[in-house]
Amino acid sequence: MAEDLMTLEQVFSELNTQVAKAGGNNAFARLHGWNKSTVSNWANCNREVSDACLDALGLERVAMFRRKSPATGGYVQNG
Repeated sequence: MAEDLMTLEQVFSELNTQVAKAGGNNAFARLHGWNKSTVSNWANCNREVSDACLDALGLERVAMFRRKSPATGGYVQNG
């Protein structure tokens, strides 16, 4: 599963690749029925990509969790 996960940087790279393949921000926006300024904001990392954008890229948003590193030193009260 971890091998299927993408960083945010990879998502924006994929978006910019798809925008370029479409012929630019305006063409990508027209293709999907979006406003060209919204696509420009996504492509320039000025706005979080929406679920609709992720869907167009064939991606989905997932949440992941991990354990915190234990605190070093200090007093730990029991109870």
